[in-house]
Amino acid sequence: MRSKVKPVTNNARPDGTSATPDPAGPGSTTAAGVLGLLALRPWGTYDLTAQARRSLRFVLPRAESVLYAEPKRLVAKGFAAVREELTGRRRRRVYEITPAGREALRSWLGTPPAEPSLDIEPLLRVLFADQGSLDDLRASLDALDDWAAARIAEGAEICRGYLADEAPFPERLHINGLVADYYADLYTLTRAWVARARAEVDTWPGTAGVGLTPGTRAMVERVAALPLP
Repeated sequence: MRSKVKPVTNNARPDGTSATPDPAGPGSTTAAGVLGLLALRPWGTYDLTAQARRSLRFVLPRAESVLYAEPKRLVAKGFAAVREELTGRRRRRVYEITPAGREALRSWLGTPPAEPSLDIEPLLRVLFADQGSLDDLRASLDALDDWAAARIAEGAEICRGYLADEAPFPERLHINGLVADYYADLYTLTRAWVARARAEVDTWPGTAGVGLTPGTRAMVERVAALPLP
């Protein structure tokens, strides 16, 4: 059955866009990420969230509830339009980028990026490991290793799909390949560091009051000897 299209009119215009696009740009990296996906094609809310899980989660991890809410915010800013499609008895909202949204995305890409922000709880626990036990410390290292191993497996599966001509956007593989290569190195480096950390921790009698050991001295000396950028 052919889909029936019904524009959503709760944003002042019958085409589903805001009457006054926001000139300030996307406003957040979450908004920019969702705009980037909308620049590729129109998406239903479920499909958009699924694609975000596949791609954005590596560079912009967000709760699904946040991703579900973001398209509505983009509509309110005039950066996206929304319409309702009725196929049989099923009704869904479909979002697509507007010219103002494309301009906001281009404008954002031309601004200096913010510094990366690392939020790695297992490493935070390592940092304060002297307040807990060796078992606690080993559990944190295990969690970090498991995370990196899972991301390597996910990335490898996606890349095997690329090589099997299963990429949803094959014209963008030159970009995806660059990003995949970076994250493969990051997760591989993480697992290598965990292996070194485990070997070092196994020499400790406990977590508190150990001081600089031959192993950690070698680590500190290696870092101190790194050439300046």
